[in-house]
Amino acid sequence: MSKIITKTIGALAVVGLFATSAYAQGQAAGSPVLARELAPARGGSSRLLVTSTAFTSGGLMDDRFTQNGENMSPPISWNKGPSGTQSYVVIAEDPGVNRPEPIVHWIIYNIPSTAIRLPGNIPTDATLENGASQGKNIRGTAGYIGPKPPAGETHPYVFQVFALNAKLNLDPANADRNAVINAMKNRVLASGSFVVNYAGK
Repeated sequence: MSKIITKTIGALAVVGLFATSAYAQGQAAGSPVLARELAPARGGSSRLLVTSTAFTSGGLMDDRFTQNGENMSPPISWNKGPSGTQSYVVIAEDPGVNRPEPIVHWIIYNIPSTAIRLPGNIPTDATLENGASQGKNIRGTAGYIGPKPPAGETHPYVFQVFALNAKLNLDPANADRNAVINAMKNRVLASGSFVVNYAGK
């Protein structure tokens, strides 16, 4: 009986390792966390390649993009969305553990379809000069707010970009994570992401 239990535990451990590995590979390949929650638009299943000149996916975030530094938004780039793209959405969040919802660090939507990048240090205004709007972060304010995990803890921060077949009719004052996600459903043509880590100090 003990041999059977030992073999069963060993098999479960192998399955757990494969599941963990698959999740990590999915993150590294750029699969957005939110992609599981959002039904794509008809024919929408393309992948966006999302990058940053400030860090590499899976790497470490510099202090200047956190509350321990300048608290400035990082530069983000992506390849052009598929035909029919009308706007882009960027959502940055800490998926964390043992929480019902992630910690939201940045929501910016109605980015023009002609854009393929966001410069660093974007103002924390609800409405930007290019016509894009910024929703509510974890503090309930507009714009980017950098990470500040507890000392000794390293958290992953997922930067996700979505190409939509429409613009979102949302007032920035009401554009929290749930409102933006609900407005995006059935409108996603393509998506991509990268993950960067930061350790609390």
